[in-house]
Amino acid sequence: MISSSAEPYTWIWVDAPYLREQAQRCTRLARDCPHLPTAHELEAIGVELMQKAAELDHLQEDRDAEQSTQE
Repeated sequence: MISSSAEPYTWIWVDAPYLREQAQRCTRLARDCPHLPTAHELEAIGVELMQKAAELDHLQEDRDAEQSTQE
């Protein structure tokens, strides 16, 4: 049971390199997985993580550009 003092959400900061590392891990697992549906799902997760990493890179570039124009 969760105590009443526990927060409902835990915030975790992730960055693009971390997501790419996890995507590569999913891809390696997919190659080694003998269960085809699971292997396909792991591959799909890897692709999704790579897309999220690219989105984070884009957001960071936008933020950096915005900060440089403010200075």
